[in-house]
Amino acid sequence: MPSATGGAVPVRINTKKRKEKLETEMLELAHVPQVSQITQKEKIHHPSEGMEGCVHSSTAHGPRTKGVSRHHVAGSPVKKDGKIIPADRRFHAEDEYPARFTLPEMEIDIGSWMCLACPTSTSKCRDCKQYEGHEDSLIIAIHGVCITGKFGKRSAIGVFYGRGNGGNISSPIPGKGDHFHTTQIAELTACLRALRNATGIIEKRRNMKRKGKVLMPLNTFVIKTDSEYLVRSLTEWLPKWKNNGWKTCKGVPVANAEMFKLAETGIAMVEMVVQVKFWLVPKENNLEATCLANMAFMKG
Repeated sequence: MPSATGGAVPVRINTKKRKEKLETEMLELAHVPQVSQITQKEKIHHPSEGMEGCVHSSTAHGPRTKGVSRHHVAGSPVKKDGKIIPADRRFHAEDEYPARFTLPEMEIDIGSWMCLACPTSTSKCRDCKQYEGHEDSLIIAIHGVCITGKFGKRSAIGVFYGRGNGGNISSPIPGKGDHFHTTQIAELTACLRALRNATGIIEKRRNMKRKGKVLMPLNTFVIKTDSEYLVRSLTEWLPKWKNNGWKTCKGVPVANAEMFKLAETGIAMVEMVVQVKFWLVPKENNLEATCLANMAFMKG
């Protein structure tokens, strides 16, 4: 706004309030459970599914493939000489779901967890607007980010299990040298954290079963990411690197080889109990994990 003398009146921006507002928006996106989307009047005609936080679990299973009935959405892992083929760890949503499913509709809130939708589900709940889901197929969304600021590089990870889930992770990656902080290292770090926590989830469920809790057996952990580098490395390039002495096709050492070795070990540990799939999605379909990663920079 111009002053009486023709100069500009300086405008003060309250950066603290802007930061607090951004933090609030991100927390709402990453942590707050979904609420009912229909009116109380409509719920009267929808009694079985008209409750806040309704949970829909399907006992139906995925479509048939090549004449073989598939017991789970992600299918059973293909093995060669007793080992799972890395390429089979790639989750191809387009092969699993009919064309009527959009990418967001393939993910279902069941409690505070994200699960795969059932491909055979044909109608949505009038309350939560979701198809039926598979409790035995948990989705873990991950994201790694690296930024360059005034004081050098910083990186962080986000791991998202579901809205309101106390296990959601927003964590900076330690280290002062720039060599600790790259986007690729951040993505691998997020993957390693997800794999480590997957083993923890399995162990926790075992303890709950020992105490008499009835739980549906887990079949699959689907690690969702927007990193093509991560997915293709773990499902396509890893076997070639190993056969080539951890060198690329150009004969140079594989970058972050030690982290890939740790990831391979982590996958093998989880696959002693359940299978692991990697799902590559566009960035706009991985916003929750992205927000959690970005939130970590605000903690510093």
